[in-house]
Amino acid sequence: MISRGFVTLATGKDIYYQMAYNMLRSYRIHNQTYPMAIICDRENEYTRSFDKVVLLADVKRDYRDKFRLLVDCPYDENIFIEPDCLIYRNLDHFWDLLSKESDFTSFGWNDGSPALWFKSEEAWAATGMTEPMETVTIPLINPGYLFIRNGSICKHMYQDMLDIAERLMPYKDIEDRSFVNGRLRDDPVLCVGMKKHGCVCAAKPSVGKCMSIPSGYTFRKISLQDGELEVADKNGKIFSDCALLHFSTRRVLEEGLYSNQIAVLNRIEKGKSTAMINSRFVRGLYDFWWKIKKKLKK
Repeated sequence: MISRGFVTLATGKDIYYQMAYNMLRSYRIHNQTYPMAIICDRENEYTRSFDKVVLLADVKRDYRDKFRLLVDCPYDENIFIEPDCLIYRNLDHFWDLLSKESDFTSFGWNDGSPALWFKSEEAWAATGMTEPMETVTIPLINPGYLFIRNGSICKHMYQDMLDIAERLMPYKDIEDRSFVNGRLRDDPVLCVGMKKHGCVCAAKPSVGKCMSIPSGYTFRKISLQDGELEVADKNGKIFSDCALLHFSTRRVLEEGLYSNQIAVLNRIEKGKSTAMINSRFVRGLYDFWWKIKKKLKK
């Protein structure tokens, strides 16, 4: 029988473990079917709540730890979720959406341009791709949520991505899309690895969409307790029944909305009402307070 489970990753500072623990707590409100594991570099007060703990040896605390997902996930089929996410509804439908495409996939597009990540043909060639950039398309994914099926494809892709990353290092001073502050991003290497190993993206879901913030969204409904997440973009388009929020920042604990939702989560676990603290007015106060606090720090 095929084993399935959700997975997250935390190495280094306690903040990543704290985010992973908060994500697990939000996951369990509406998800009881599948377990959730954590891949990490040590056991601590946050890891003991997970269904399974996978300890990594020789952690690098950079993109290479993210690549380890392809070879160290504990289940036959795994869905990885970044720790800086909160879950607002049941995610069982993700399996039908992701497990049919290829051994490694995510939501995204299959007709992306390599020029999104690579500024020169030399850097593109360093990935091992022989076709000119303008003649080829690559998958474009959000690496905040990934499907990994344990097997030979992911194992070969893992080794290939390490090689690609090493060959890209001489270009870190000029490839500002592939690098952030001199650190290689995992996105471009994952996308090229998918292309080379025949992996494709799955279509984004119409129900249970993953939302990344900050992205200019207005929150129409948001309730961890009731499983509601509805947002509108800057053009007024409404997205209902969203599945999760990806806060997409290393300083997520300093986001007003995030801290407000953790306060809501604490009240849910204590069996208390969340209506007042989850009101739009109170969420606005949290955002205002954290903005002032960040200015004071500067």
